[in-house]
Amino acid sequence: MNLLFELFLEELPTSEMEHLEEEIGSLLEKTASENHINIKSSSFYLTPRRIALKLELDDKTKGEDIRIIGPPKAVCFKEGKPTKALEGFLKKNNATRNELTFEKTKKGEYAVIVKKGEELDTKPLIIDGVREIFLNIHFYKKMRWGDGEFEYVRPVHNVLFLINNEVVDFQFMGKKATNYTFGHRFMSPQKIEVNFSNYEDKLKDNFVFVDHNKRKQLILNELKREAEKERASLVYDDELLNEVVNLVEYPVLVVGQFEERFLKLPKEVLITSMKDHQRYFAFMKDGKLLNRFGAISNIKTDNMEIIKNGYERVLRARFSDAEFFFEEDKKHKLEDFVKKLDEMMFHERLGTQLERTNRLVELSGFIAELFGFDEEKARRAAYLSKADLLTQMVYEFPELQGVMGREYALLSGEDREVAEAIYEQYLPKDEEIPKTPSGITLSIADKIDILVGGFYAGLKPTGAKDPYGLRRAALGVIKTVVENKLSINLIEVLKRSRELYRVDVDFSEILEFFKTRFRNMFDTFDHDVIEASIYKFDDIYDAYLRLIALDKFVKNDPSKEKRFAIKRVFNIVKDFKETDVDESMFRQDEERELFSIIKGLEDEQEKLIKDKKYYELLESVADKRGVINRFFDKVMVMDKDERIRKNRLSLLNRLRGVVLNIADFKYLEI
Repeated sequence: MNLLFELFLEELPTSEMEHLEEEIGSLLEKTASENHINIKSSSFYLTPRRIALKLELDDKTKGEDIRIIGPPKAVCFKEGKPTKALEGFLKKNNATRNELTFEKTKKGEYAVIVKKGEELDTKPLIIDGVREIFLNIHFYKKMRWGDGEFEYVRPVHNVLFLINNEVVDFQFMGKKATNYTFGHRFMSPQKIEVNFSNYEDKLKDNFVFVDHNKRKQLILNELKREAEKERASLVYDDELLNEVVNLVEYPVLVVGQFEERFLKLPKEVLITSMKDHQRYFAFMKDGKLLNRFGAISNIKTDNMEIIKNGYERVLRARFSDAEFFFEEDKKHKLEDFVKKLDEMMFHERLGTQLERTNRLVELSGFIAELFGFDEEKARRAAYLSKADLLTQMVYEFPELQGVMGREYALLSGEDREVAEAIYEQYLPKDEEIPKTPSGITLSIADKIDILVGGFYAGLKPTGAKDPYGLRRAALGVIKTVVENKLSINLIEVLKRSRELYRVDVDFSEILEFFKTRFRNMFDTFDHDVIEASIYKFDDIYDAYLRLIALDKFVKNDPSKEKRFAIKRVFNIVKDFKETDVDESMFRQDEERELFSIIKGLEDEQEKLIKDKKYYELLESVADKRGVINRFFDKVMVMDKDERIRKNRLSLLNRLRGVVLNIADFKYLEI
């Protein structure tokens, strides 16, 4: 069976299109699973005016087998003959002895009959399924039309629905299913009769590339081909490319130019203006921006020069504005804007941007001292960090905050590291992380200030919403310290931030928030390994190193004998606290032998921990598993004599203490 379905609508917002393929795919999978439908192949298509599906399916559903459990085997036969219990079970389920099997369970062997599931026609099930899929798509905003009886993301103009190339008796949003669709709105707006096999080709003949993936590749190829003509490279931006793909049905590349005088503006200003305001693509050559751009039109005319001139005229106006803002901002030193931050509110409960700046200065100095970085540079970068928010350029292009701060700092004669830090405070972004000492410091300070203030002001994320970016801030701190291999006491930094706010904040809640982000960032590791590593979390980078060490230890222990020996210690000690061991109370050689190896491990651990050689320490403990296992096999830890029992528990707790430098094995699943 083949199926072709298309909703033809008014233009969809690009924001609503981003999630459609994944969501419809998930809903289709759910429908197929619930109805036992075998989908042989599926294709999803998306343009600004249509959402479509092509499916190849089995005509019949896969009948689900039913397992019926009967009486225990012990009561099914008596002296080799079937009992009434068994005969009653077979009769009740209309089954014969040939259909009977016995399966082992935890409670013993039981009689089982497997009834083959009934096959059903796929057609009515998939028709209902398509309706449910398209009704259950989550759209951020919907609109009504007609007399208000219909509500969907955009008004539906036509429904194409064919099964085996026959029109399905189906209605959706007031539209009855047809066997036709429509071509390009301007270049071929007429009706087009289609079928399952010619759907793509017929639309292409009518100026619609219905496959969004092919449209994307076509646009990218055209842009790269144009770049190659100039021996240049495309400034690739996947977000921009995806947005443009969702704006056009028939992409046509238009290459324009702008005056070279605009190249004196920072390239980030030009690229941002082209991308965010016009959706144009930029080109680079030898590290410099070319005065050319690529735009994607949704129409092809006999005179494309008119369209090109229009694109150039609009861009010229945008660049002229940027040029004016840049020249006006340059009349002032960056630090001239700092005092005016007192007029800009950060948050009603957290003060102005100037108050925030003053906190960042102190916190950055504190963090720089912990890292051993230049405190003066870190404090200067923090002082200037928010100044560009009051420049005309950033007011017009908010996405350039930090970028313009760096530019204006250099023009004001500031130290290059200070200028770079102003930009790096907003990192990590994509794969870029802060690298300069002052940039690392300011980036962490900025995010810690947001987190402490956010938790105090009740701005914690709820569900998928995180308007103040607290999740992003915590992830940013984790990524920055891990990738730069920096140890820092998180508790001390949080305390200092709280002091600067002069408020009371629950650190445990913030730490748990960090732990959750850590779990998410390193979710490729086994859950129990992560939990065992982050039981101690005052130093994020140290927790990461311990995670790596424990993961390696676990993977190199396929038989689990190493883990088992250590886990035995944790299982019996549990929450026992004492570590004082009295050798005079030893009654067996196994106690003395274990104590000897523990003292050796305690001597060894100091240097290994200092050098962060956590894996080596774990292996060293595991190498003593013979002694550990002999102790458990020969010694009664829970002796009736309370003093002996406590002494033996203290002995094991000393060994547990060595391992706790790395991980808490109570979380490990063995």
